[in-house]
Amino acid sequence: MELGLLSNMLVDRQPYWQAYVPPLFLGIAGRRDNVRIVEPPPFAWARPIGRKSVRSQVKACDTLFWLQLSSRPAAEIHLASLNRLGARRANFIIDAWKPVVSKIGMAATIERLDPCFIAYLEATTELKRRFPLGKFVWLPHAGNTDIFYPRKEGKPNFAFYMGRRHEPLHQALLKYCEERQLRYLYSDKFLFGEELGRAASSAKYFVVTPREVIDPKTKIAFSPLSPRYFEGLAAGTRLLGALPESGEYNALLPTDALCEVSLDGSDLAERLDQDRQNLDNQRAVDAATTLVRKHHSWRRRGQQIYDFLERGGPLDLHLMPRARKSADIAAALTSRIAGGLQQSAAFDAGLADAEQDQPWTSGNQI
Repeated sequence: MELGLLSNMLVDRQPYWQAYVPPLFLGIAGRRDNVRIVEPPPFAWARPIGRKSVRSQVKACDTLFWLQLSSRPAAEIHLASLNRLGARRANFIIDAWKPVVSKIGMAATIERLDPCFIAYLEATTELKRRFPLGKFVWLPHAGNTDIFYPRKEGKPNFAFYMGRRHEPLHQALLKYCEERQLRYLYSDKFLFGEELGRAASSAKYFVVTPREVIDPKTKIAFSPLSPRYFEGLAAGTRLLGALPESGEYNALLPTDALCEVSLDGSDLAERLDQDRQNLDNQRAVDAATTLVRKHHSWRRRGQQIYDFLERGGPLDLHLMPRARKSADIAAALTSRIAGGLQQSAAFDAGLADAEQDQPWTSGNQI
């Protein structure tokens, strides 16, 4: 296998790409001589020399891999992949929300992606059901352990809430900390790199809440496991918040490393008061930190991608004991195509659904 990793680092400098792409590609490439990273330049930079370099690098590959946010890759990545039409093509979609599942399924099937890695278990399951000719594999999010790791400075802050905030829970936590004179760290601006990692490791609790994007047509939303859950634990900080309804947390991470509260914050004070009395909390967090850093870093995801591309499935994903017997999860970790005459009918149904979908664009923040 001669593998080409099509990087969007020159095309899109959004913070999530900075956090995901370098460690993921490093995990895939390692010290392997058969892997090369190709960085297509933005169209504005597209000088003849740059285009020629990308073309020659891509033509030397028999397998191509890239990341994309939602239903379509960056135009520069797509055009670069066309330089080797006969190559095996695989990608990783990090935001497969319910409203774009049909578009993802159609594109992956028509382009014969082998496989199309999907970050959300619910999306993977639906795609396999509706598009049985496609090859979809569940590849969960992970944490950047180069940024999120335990530090020696201690934990002067009681809680840290990064990024988007669920307002009812935020207000309940704000009130709790004010009444008890505890330091609650949050910000209306995004933190990055070392500053972000230091803030996460400086708190006793790392606030996590599931994200949802509701499909305007079906009024249904996925409730996936976001990178925040991995990042907090990788930093050596106990989680505080709600579990996603997808069941992904229970399949991958220990529940004793999280203080679970309602999203509306109604039980926050009672739950936190009880949780702070638990002498086993730090032991649970330490064990979860070790688990995440070993099995759920972006570098580990990169190794899993390479192994899958080289040897096939199922994906070597570390599961919690209670999830290892789940038939749905086992099916999500392999790209095997379902057999039977139902394939054609299911594909036609998926096509019909895709044609009826309303235009929808994924957000640009993670």
